[in-house]
Amino acid sequence: MEYLVDSHIMKSVDNYSIHEAGIPSVVLMERAALGASAFLSNLIADNKGVKPVKVVCICGSGNNGADGIATARQLNEAGINVNVVLSGKSDGTNEYALQKSIINKLGIKCEEYDDRMDFSEYDYIVDALFGIGLSRMVEGKHAQIISKINESRKSGTTIVSIDIPSGICADNGHVSGCAVMADYTVTFGYNKLGIMFYPGATYSGSVKVANAGFVPADLLRNNVKGFGNIYTFTDEDIRRLINRKNDSNKGTYGKALVIAGSETIGGAAVLSAGAAYRSGAGLVKLYTHENNRIPVMCSVPECLITTYSDILDIGILENAMQWAGCIAAGPGLSMNRNARAITRKVLEITDKVRVLDADALNIIADENIDFHGKESGTIIITPHIMEMSRLTGMTVSQIKDNPVSCAMEYAGRHQCICVLKDAKTIVTDGKELYINCTGNNGMSTGGSGDVLTGLIAGLAVQGIDAMQAACLAVYIHGKAGDCAAKKKSCEAMIASDISDAVSDALRR
Repeated sequence: MEYLVDSHIMKSVDNYSIHEAGIPSVVLMERAALGASAFLSNLIADNKGVKPVKVVCICGSGNNGADGIATARQLNEAGINVNVVLSGKSDGTNEYALQKSIINKLGIKCEEYDDRMDFSEYDYIVDALFGIGLSRMVEGKHAQIISKINESRKSGTTIVSIDIPSGICADNGHVSGCAVMADYTVTFGYNKLGIMFYPGATYSGSVKVANAGFVPADLLRNNVKGFGNIYTFTDEDIRRLINRKNDSNKGTYGKALVIAGSETIGGAAVLSAGAAYRSGAGLVKLYTHENNRIPVMCSVPECLITTYSDILDIGILENAMQWAGCIAAGPGLSMNRNARAITRKVLEITDKVRVLDADALNIIADENIDFHGKESGTIIITPHIMEMSRLTGMTVSQIKDNPVSCAMEYAGRHQCICVLKDAKTIVTDGKELYINCTGNNGMSTGGSGDVLTGLIAGLAVQGIDAMQAACLAVYIHGKAGDCAAKKKSCEAMIASDISDAVSDALRR
């Protein structure tokens, strides 16, 4: 996994490295600048034409500006034509004053900004105005500088931001009045939440995480509060968590029960059950309305099927739940009398992992059911933003503004795992936070969530910890979406393409 940080954790990492481990701040700054200058040097080498390249580093008076000045010095040492523009006359931080003194002695052109400057004459702009410590709205002269930086894009200038695009909040990706629209961002040590979340992700362009020389992650986990609690997965986590045994049988990989579909909705049942099998579950049983038997048998012939009619036999449902190691309920279930009875019965189970999606969540919200998970019977909920709004009473905009705090508070209060689905899906148990880095906008299509529900159930039943199963399912779901987009395009892909591409994602 890769660790992520917000501004507070990153400052603690910086402080621990300097004050506890004894690494001088100027050493960390040099390492950071080396990462940025190496990235720029390679970028320039790859794109260099016949004309000489001109670079300008636009620097504020904080440590981010000092990083920019150090980057300019190192580019100059590499033989690249570079100028420095300072945003003001402030003495700035000690590191800023030191870096400024050095380039003045080296004769690198350094001038203060005035409003007659035109940045479009440069091939590359290094944005080092504001870093992760920005806590106010950008206005006045700095807003004018950012406007000119962004305007230069029209003339083909490439913009590289240092640590984070100036004007983006490092904690949530919000724009503080205005922000630099970067083509690339070189961030130091660890990726920032503000770069992961939208709109910050859009402003950040392609992101490179550079090693800035901080102390090793093991030390940080033990000594910096909150470090290691926010993370994302990589392909290595698929290999680490999914282990097939040579000496095994279908019983080895668990029994998943999917409760989905209704009298008039059958596709959700097909998608969820099929995805549960695609994840590697040994056996999948579908509990659905009798109208869906033939479509399911035709689409997912591997699936065991138990059906109900207009009159619900609770005993049959209880037997199916007793058979299963994990239960997923909700996709296409509807909100009729039977669906409500099924949802309540699933909530009564206390010794199995349960995945609640779609109409199961809508029923919980509609009836104001105060559910709570247990360690032996974890509940995983998978709401999209509108469903989360119904569950919490918050508006969609309130949730979009603070998805992390909303999901973590809800998960903590209900002792559950919350998979809050959005452009950047997050998973949390109220303590740890996973932010997904896979997927694309082609997955904004009906049935995509049904596939995810099946994947979570199929992984959880294989003995993977519920939190890790939820995170892994979200990662694979997005990875499959990326594979499907390559074959079908984002515009043309549908949910069944995502399910079909799970095998491609796992194989890769």
